Amino acid sequence: MFPTEDIDGFEKYWRRRKPGKSTALHYASDVRIFFQWAAGYGPEDISVHVIDWFMEWQQSLGRAPSTVRRRIISLRMFFDYYAYSHDKDLDNPVIPRRHYVDCGERLPRDITDPTVEKLFDAIGAHARDRAMFTLMLHCGLRVGEIAQLALDDIQIRESSPVRLRVQGKGRKERMVFLSATSAIRLAEYLEARPSISSSKIFLNRRGKPITITGIQLQLAAYCHKAGIWVTCHQLRHTFARCMIEGGMAVTSVQKLLGHASIHTTQKYIHVSDIQVEQDYQRSVKQLAEAS
Repeated sequence: MFPTEDIDGFEKYWRRRKPGKSTALHYASDVRIFFQWAAGYGPEDISVHVIDWFMEWQQSLGRAPSTVRRRIISLRMFFDYYAYSHDKDLDNPVIPRRHYVDCGERLPRDITDPTVEKLFDAIGAHARDRAMFTLMLHCGLRVGEIAQLALDDIQIRESSPVRLRVQGKGRKERMVFLSATSAIRLAEYLEARPSISSSKIFLNRRGKPITITGIQLQLAAYCHKAGIWVTCHQLRHTFARCMIEGGMAVTSVQKLLGHASIHTTQKYIHVSDIQVEQDYQRSVKQLAEAS
């Protein structure tokens, strides 16, 4: 009863909708996990109660609320796709108000300066990796944006900072500025980069464009060497926190990060709210003097 063809079709559908993204891979993987668990059930046999039991099983395994929520959303998408592709009038067994998990709202996790120093000490003189991870830290680029960068995305203008044209989520383009350090490290890598026909900036050892997974594995290896744990997205979070601490307007940070909503960017104010910290220091001093 395992719906192999339907899941394959579902994955292809999302690859068409989100080309170059990992959305299709994650959605299809979630659906496969569900039907492997629900052995003997076909798509039309699934009821709201089966979804309930699947959620309870996932939670019993200690899966993060965000993971459970994504898997439930993937299932809802799949059952919509199944009904449409088979031209059947079927009720979706995933009911948002019943099954969607409340994940709360976590603040972005940035990293400290000593951790950054340990990371780059571990990277050492590796020109490509120094350039990639500096762009994440100094420009706030996502790992997928690093992998997609092309040579003609580099824009050099006289008497102005070097800029990069970046393709973000939803294939939306934005311009980011390079710090002096990131510009130097990118130039050092480009000088050592193999002279091959690939349009992508960053290449792997075989001369092919480096993948998201390849970048993540490189970072994991450096973290293991340095005795730390850092994710690519934490480098982006650290960039945003530093920009807020430096007094940059939230709307400017939003544009540099490519956030569709200002609400997403405002989370970094809670991570680094200078005014709140100053008010606290002044008030706690008064409290100490009175006690």
